[in-house]
Amino acid sequence: MATKNPDENDRARGKGPPLPDDPFDDTEPMPDPDAEAAAKAKAERLEALKATRVGAFMDAAFDRMMSRAGGRERPIPTPWPSVNTALGGGLWPGLFILVGNTGSGKSQWALQVAVDAARQGTPVLYIGLELGKVDLVARLAGLVTGRRWSRLFLGNGEDAPAELSQVRKMDAVRELAAMPFHLEVGPPMGWSYDGLAASMATMRELYPELDGPGSRPILVVLDFLQIVSSPEGAREDLRERIGRAAYAGRAVAREYDAAVLLVSSTSREHYATLEGREVKKDGTPVKGPKLGTGNAGRLVGLGKESGEVEYAADAVLVLAREEYAPTTGSLCWLAVAKGRAVTPGWTPMKFDGGRWTERDTKPTGRVDL
Repeated sequence: MATKNPDENDRARGKGPPLPDDPFDDTEPMPDPDAEAAAKAKAERLEALKATRVGAFMDAAFDRMMSRAGGRERPIPTPWPSVNTALGGGLWPGLFILVGNTGSGKSQWALQVAVDAARQGTPVLYIGLELGKVDLVARLAGLVTGRRWSRLFLGNGEDAPAELSQVRKMDAVRELAAMPFHLEVGPPMGWSYDGLAASMATMRELYPELDGPGSRPILVVLDFLQIVSSPEGAREDLRERIGRAAYAGRAVAREYDAAVLLVSSTSREHYATLEGREVKKDGTPVKGPKLGTGNAGRLVGLGKESGEVEYAADAVLVLAREEYAPTTGSLCWLAVAKGRAVTPGWTPMKFDGGRWTERDTKPTGRVDL
């Protein structure tokens, strides 16, 4: 009986050196899942890196600039020519923050912009978190008819029923009802900022850009930033919530070619600054820097819990009020405190409690496009 050599005995027991590869073995080697996944990930990274080369999107960028130069893509104009001049034509797609004291007329300013835009055919999504539908319809009706909205809202006066019946039948109100103006109000448990993307996707589906990117901008107004809610289950403090809501607005502005206007209140500690006053440490009020003069950029960061967000916005607009007089209303300045394509400056305005108008004083600050 033949005996195995030592190597064969060891191999039979699972020991010893392995047999050399069979040169005639044509069996396919087993695939390595980890190696395949790594190779796929590498290929995806390479493709993603190629897409970041400036040449990959240069043509599309110049197409957009040519579209603007040719007038096919235009900003959303506001009702005031001087404000449009200060903003480089109006509200271009991007994130805008409007800051002002309580009672300064922020909501009315935003509503006037929204109504004027919708009247010219721009789709508008107005998210009113502080006011209800009745309040907002009264304000809108007041804007398009020139009536005092608070009188309509409260039904004041013995002739209120007759006045309301008359206003309801006015052509301006019927035109308002037919405008591409969409209104959302906050539910009892609050309006969560994570719903903005879904709302915007529906708006863009309803109002497509038939003539290419930027040919049909959408205006979104969120009124106001400090009372947005977090998604269900999320634990966020006020600053985190405001920050994420603002960046959600910036994301939809870029994705859907929208101008997103976020209305923001300011802290009481900044009230004096926005009224042209200062307060000493002992609480004594003193005269501060004159409104309408100096660098308007000094007003960036005054939004309540939104200061950091303002630095990331495309433009920051601030309503600053000098004084109130029964005959002239509030003499105000709209400060373009920051703008990516414009130089900060001051635009004089007037607010009578229901409507914003321009003042005769020329705007200050150089527009730099």
